[in-house]
Amino acid sequence: MNSVYDAAIVGGGPSGLYAARLLAERGLKVVLLEKKAEIGADVICTGIVGREIFREFSLPSDSVLNDLQTIKLTLSSSRALTYRHPAPFAVIVDRKKFDQDLTRQAQKAGVEIELGCRVNNLSLEQDFVRIEAGVGARQARRISARIAVLATGNDYQLHKKAGLGYPKDFLLGIQTELAQAGGKIPTVFIGKDFAPGGFAWAVPAGDMNKIGLVTKARPRCCFRHFVRRFYPDVQPEILSQSSNIKAIAQGLVSHSYGERVLALGEAAGQVKTTTGGGIYYGLHCAQIAAGVILKSYRAGSFHAQRLAEYERLWKASLKKEILVGYYARKIYARLSQSQIERLFELAQTDGILPLVRREGNFDWQSDLLMDLFKRASVFHIVQAVLKRPSFDRRDFS
Repeated sequence: MNSVYDAAIVGGGPSGLYAARLLAERGLKVVLLEKKAEIGADVICTGIVGREIFREFSLPSDSVLNDLQTIKLTLSSSRALTYRHPAPFAVIVDRKKFDQDLTRQAQKAGVEIELGCRVNNLSLEQDFVRIEAGVGARQARRISARIAVLATGNDYQLHKKAGLGYPKDFLLGIQTELAQAGGKIPTVFIGKDFAPGGFAWAVPAGDMNKIGLVTKARPRCCFRHFVRRFYPDVQPEILSQSSNIKAIAQGLVSHSYGERVLALGEAAGQVKTTTGGGIYYGLHCAQIAAGVILKSYRAGSFHAQRLAEYERLWKASLKKEILVGYYARKIYARLSQSQIERLFELAQTDGILPLVRREGNFDWQSDLLMDLFKRASVFHIVQAVLKRPSFDRRDFS
């Protein structure tokens, strides 16, 4: 069976669902193809999003579990610092419900959603993009669309077929949900012994606790070490059965557009490089993508030259955020444990926390990071890292 649509969205995460909704609300015939059998299933995510996300993108807030105003930072030495922001700066959501709320909004707008539908091929024809998808044991689905949006997360096989770029640097995330571990305050754990180049977390979410980490390599080994260190009562077999791994894109991506095709969200590297979160950036860029697609639709052209506006606009908005966060993470990965401990001391004595209270923004962090780097005490530590012979400045190219 062959169907014709104005737009085909490949991927049912937040960015794909939101883009589909925006296009359908403006009268386009839209189909969304999701390879999973259920939206929001098996997602590796803490569920922490900025408070403004619901107002800014007109989303229902009934997925919110609780506000986030206090956070605890714990080092591998067990030294701890509890930070309380002047007001709640984020919320913890039930991620599955969050995604399903987006699904209902998209369907209400008229989006046709196909679940269990894996796109295997994408080819360009004169007036359409041809999409071939497998739908379980049923007959293969063939779709023609005037434009395709790839919101495929960290699956980049279609990028190669469409001639798009994709991230070259990744962190590896691992997470599990446990009823018997964690506490009431979200906690970030810093330690090169269990999360080199990254960090670990414990986030209360309803009657469960999300425990996980991001690191550069060997995530399962690091995770076992982290759990043994901080949660020794958790049985090893539980971890092996319930923990999942995900690659998290890092750095700026070029060529997020082509002839009759755009990449969106994590598929375009639109990820917060400090935390690995991609929900806000994905929704933000979905607005940009929808605007460009609608302009192209009215003009009757989806040529690459016209779609280039999409990449220009989203990079004008997010390039600084992504690159400053990326460079900050590179520097952080080179810190010794003693330098990490020194920064921890400075946070308590050098006026850093008042700066965070004054300038901290959960979704826009580059200005705060730049101001932190300018502080003499922090600058001397960073300068020492940059001077180390093992540091390759090409990491910043």
